[in-house]
Amino acid sequence: MRLAPRRASLLALTAALALGGCVGDGDDVVTTVDLPRQGGNLFTRYVALGNSITAGFQSGGIVAGTQQQSYVALLAQRAGVTNFGLPLFNAPGCPAPFSTPLGVGSPPPPVPCAGRSTDPAAQRPTQNLAVPGAKIADLFEVPVNSSIGSLYTFITGGRSQVDAMLDYRPTFVSVWIGNNDALDAATRGRLGPLAGADSLLTPLPVFQEYVRRLADSVRVATPISAMFVGVVDPVTAAPILQPGAYFWLARDVATNTFFGKPVNATCSPLNNLGQPNPLAANLVSFRILSDATVPEINCDPSAQGGAYLLDQAEITVLRNRIAAYNTALRTAATANGWIFVNPNTILQPLLNDTTVRTPSTPTAITGLYNNVRKCQLLATATTPAQIQNAILKSCPVIASGATDPRAPFVAPNVFGRLISFDAVHPSSAAHTFLAGTFADSLNRRFGTTLSNVKQ
Repeated sequence: MRLAPRRASLLALTAALALGGCVGDGDDVVTTVDLPRQGGNLFTRYVALGNSITAGFQSGGIVAGTQQQSYVALLAQRAGVTNFGLPLFNAPGCPAPFSTPLGVGSPPPPVPCAGRSTDPAAQRPTQNLAVPGAKIADLFEVPVNSSIGSLYTFITGGRSQVDAMLDYRPTFVSVWIGNNDALDAATRGRLGPLAGADSLLTPLPVFQEYVRRLADSVRVATPISAMFVGVVDPVTAAPILQPGAYFWLARDVATNTFFGKPVNATCSPLNNLGQPNPLAANLVSFRILSDATVPEINCDPSAQGGAYLLDQAEITVLRNRIAAYNTALRTAATANGWIFVNPNTILQPLLNDTTVRTPSTPTAITGLYNNVRKCQLLATATTPAQIQNAILKSCPVIASGATDPRAPFVAPNVFGRLISFDAVHPSSAAHTFLAGTFADSLNRRFGTTLSNVKQ
């Protein structure tokens, strides 16, 4: 199967990492209303800050349907908020979400951005202020000379997210920020020598200072409370990063290519003597497929400048930096009596869950990693049989048809039921899980009665 010219380049997948939707903003302040008691007074004026996950970005795009499935919209709904202000986008989207994994074979969208919906619901004051692609610094200033700068005009009325939040006088604020401060570096393989000057990782002192400013700003807003959500570790949770062995074993043997890109033998899990090859454990980003300047998928960090590759030293640097980001967020939340949720903690059990949830074959195959496909079994596979089993049961599997012997092993969305077609963003099933998890935290802390249904 070849990638279609527009979608094959994965430009929309790149946009999923850095772009988002388009909306306008209404009046700055709404008056307090008497809400049902599920969320009590806490949700009288709920405002969400963040980036693409919070905005409702799925499968490389965003449209009204994906926005309404976001954990923010679901949380407000469970709190009994009937007029929650979402910046709804016209179909086909801004840009249009993929209809197939990584957009393979999908037609290009007719326009880059379909714009704001004329539905009356889209004209309410915007309460979900999240801008896809935003880093923590972008909460405070509208980026200039940036692909996401113009989005602020549509989403926040040209204000920063923090300024728009302050204008709204919220009673509850949720903030999920920091993912993009690590994700771009991870998917481009640009951590630099020990995350040095050429790294795309946000420096830790810079991140910590913005966390301090964020906490100060939320305090100024005087909400009843707030919730900070930590940074996701893409090494663990983003199927866009897979071990090099996956690309070698999933390649077209006849052409030695993976979706048209040659795969170097440095990615083979075994060497010519049948011994384990440690380079095969290095992580390769699917973004390599779109870069014509990188001639092949190579698992040796000394080749091609290590582009789109994370070796074991870089993985350690990345994970340590994310842990430090989360420490800063947790410390700020705890110091102010707010809730902190570590997404890596709540996702870990799901990554290890092999409960079969495919409706068509509920009991046909056991041991499938159908929540998130991250080649979980490859790390301990040593024989050819074990390696084949690991690929089929825990890696992304794309079958060509119902008669393909690999077909029963295909997970929902190929990357897992919790991941959308872009291999990065949560699916609607994941947003339901997140809404239920956050509801649990709120109910325990405040005695609210939000539904905590997770699937």
